[in-house]
Amino acid sequence: MQYSNAKKMVALLLLLLPAAARAQAPDDAQALVKQGVTLYDQGKYDEAVLRYRQALKLAPDNFTAQYELAMTYGALGRNEEVVDLCRKLLKNNAEASDNVYVTYGTALDDLKKPQEAVKIYQAGIRKFPDSGLLYYNLGVTQAGLRQYDEAIGSQQRAVRLNPSHASAHRVLAILTAAEGNRVPAILEYVRFLQLEPQSRRAAANLTQLDQLLGQGVEKTGENSVTINMSTELLKQVNGRKNKPDNFGQADMLLTMAAALDHDEKNKDKTPTARLTEKLGSLCRSLAEQQPASRQGFAWEYYAPFFITLEKAGYVPTLAYLIQSSRTDQADVQQWLQQHPSEVKELQEWAAAYVWPKGK
Repeated sequence: MQYSNAKKMVALLLLLLPAAARAQAPDDAQALVKQGVTLYDQGKYDEAVLRYRQALKLAPDNFTAQYELAMTYGALGRNEEVVDLCRKLLKNNAEASDNVYVTYGTALDDLKKPQEAVKIYQAGIRKFPDSGLLYYNLGVTQAGLRQYDEAIGSQQRAVRLNPSHASAHRVLAILTAAEGNRVPAILEYVRFLQLEPQSRRAAANLTQLDQLLGQGVEKTGENSVTINMSTELLKQVNGRKNKPDNFGQADMLLTMAAALDHDEKNKDKTPTARLTEKLGSLCRSLAEQQPASRQGFAWEYYAPFFITLEKAGYVPTLAYLIQSSRTDQADVQQWLQQHPSEVKELQEWAAAYVWPKGK
């Protein structure tokens, strides 16, 4: 009797073991995925791939393992494999996130298939219309295809959906500057630098901002300065009504302010003092424009932010902050070290600012 009961117990355990193993497999797979993510963050991509593959042997349908593997293949430049994985993920997972479309499109772009990438981004946008990242990536690809109007529209939508996405402001600034509309490009560059003042790319973009602020002015002699105004600028100043983002008046005032950099009375002022004066003058000139002339994306989206910022007294702090990458300017670094509370206050104010959503 005791022997018979023992046999039954062994048989029951044998029946339960596969189920127990199946129940344990997802947990083991998740542990492997977690290890893979840690390795990925450490830049150990090959080791991360091994963990994700091990996880998929235990749980072949594990969405996270598949997506993280696709991401890691992308980091390794194995874009064909990224495309295959993302295609399967979208086919088998109705609830796949917008990140899958971003990863998929990026891989196609890297494979020199921008038209296919555009289709993937647009498909993702139809499913996730509020994804700023999809619009950003779409805009970058459109710019590569020289579809500049479409690229600007995509980046404008990206910053509307995610006002804190520094890269979208930066790309928009590059595109707008290339279009020849200086003031909106300046506002976009300043916003980028306010969000990302000390990144590796901040210094190069600060140089671009400096060039825009000094555009049209050239010192041609010891006591002479030449001011060049383009035909397009003069047309704007003379009242090209109903043209979106017409900043002709502000552009002319900015050119005059740049010319004053070479004035004798300003020779002892620091570059930061002059930058503060120019930004303040620009913001005030925007505020003085008649409402009827405030048409276009930059007028609606950026101008109110900078007008409000200037009225709140933050322009001097902003001028120092956006120059954070200038490690060779002692006055900038000294001021930043001595006034962390002012910088924090500006950044908190900017983070709380309510941007217009628009269409």
